[in-house]
Amino acid sequence: MLIKAQDDEPAVQQPATADDDAPAPPKRYYVLSPRVSVTVPHPMSNKSFKKCFVGIYEISGGLNFYLYKGLFIGGTYKNGLLKITENKIADYNASMFINNAAVKIGTDAYIGDKNRVIFSAAVSGGKNWTKYGGLVAKEPRNIPTSYTCTYLEPEINLFFLIESNFGIGVTVSYSIFNHTFDPYELALNDWTQFSKTNTGSTQYLSFGFGFYYSLLQKGRVRKPHY
Repeated sequence: MLIKAQDDEPAVQQPATADDDAPAPPKRYYVLSPRVSVTVPHPMSNKSFKKCFVGIYEISGGLNFYLYKGLFIGGTYKNGLLKITENKIADYNASMFINNAAVKIGTDAYIGDKNRVIFSAAVSGGKNWTKYGGLVAKEPRNIPTSYTCTYLEPEINLFFLIESNFGIGVTVSYSIFNHTFDPYELALNDWTQFSKTNTGSTQYLSFGFGFYYSLLQKGRVRKPHY
């Protein structure tokens, strides 16, 4: 009696899934794209600034206008808060309120074969309004409570699309203020020690979550037909 070897049995093929058969959706561009992000600032560069303040939050919102194949221009507004906490300076509590308004220029680009991820890079430039709260000197003296300056902020975003015009992702930005953070000017040297060589411009790195939304489809880029 002959016994058929197992190796002679035909291989069972797995059926193709719907995702394997489905073509990649076309790339789409939209006239308007409101954006929102929630991030946390982290003081950088200036050692005195890093020694004093810790970032609490930043919330930014803006509206971008399509120009050409992903290139956009827009406007943005940001509100943020940094604080001096107990782990920074003992027995001291102060706040730094930040408001920014700027013009933004950047580009959105699809990455990957499925057109489900958008990489966005932009640069914002505009005006900053900063206000301090809770600053105290051990001896009576005039302490500045606010200032206004210009600022520059490059940023990058990675959005994962849930719909063709809606996505959630990560955002990273770096804010550079045209203003020197000086702890001596703010009487913070009354509470802890600083070095004059550690003063410098106000800068911080922010990262968190961003939300992508677009409306009024402008057009799409299609794969060429042969």
